[in-house]
Amino acid sequence: MLKIMIIFFTVAAITAPLYAQQDENIESTQELITITSVNDVKKLMSNSFSNIEDYTADFRWQNGDAHYSGKITFKKANKILLEFDEPKDQIIVSNGSYLYIYIPSLKVVVQQSLSENTESTLLTSTTEAGLTKLFDEYSFSFYDSSSLQPFGGVKAYHLKLLQKRPKVGFKTMDIWVSEQGLILQSNGVSPNGVSVSLTFQNIRTNTEQPDYIFDFEIPPDAQIIRNILVPFSDTQE
Repeated sequence: MLKIMIIFFTVAAITAPLYAQQDENIESTQELITITSVNDVKKLMSNSFSNIEDYTADFRWQNGDAHYSGKITFKKANKILLEFDEPKDQIIVSNGSYLYIYIPSLKVVVQQSLSENTESTLLTSTTEAGLTKLFDEYSFSFYDSSSLQPFGGVKAYHLKLLQKRPKVGFKTMDIWVSEQGLILQSNGVSPNGVSVSLTFQNIRTNTEQPDYIFDFEIPPDAQIIRNILVPFSDTQE
């Protein structure tokens, strides 16, 4: 279970601020960019992300046969809170300096200094530089059509991502990008054949989230495990 939580956070940290269902708080940049190529979609994504200071959303994560859900809150710079409904009461939180993973059923708290050079670069990938990192590490193409397609009651672009250089993580991915340039869903298959999908719903942006919600007080009865995060693994537990 601990490994699953670490894997989830790695995936979420890389892509979290990019996800959204269409939201009335985000001004559409569609009118400013004419989509004629996949590079236009990437530009749309960059423009949309630059307009987001914080957001909350419901997330759904599937890792093979395992399903997880809850609420995520993100705030620039590098603050993130994931409160799980399933598994119940589990928390992943970072104040920008430290990452905490709280597993109440085991009475364990994983504490990771974000100054550590961990493989996923963790929360640094939730910045605009992180989006650039995604662009740098993957080649983008349209999955089957360059036109907008129906997706979950809205229209979106379906893109295919291929890793440029072999390394840990997903070799290929496919993502759905809304007309506003926000990722609605990301899907990948691990080297051992495990399907992984991450989706956000009920997004609300720029709601002036306070900093204090990203502070975590370690329960007095919890065992603390420090600085154990390892390079990204897609192994299902």
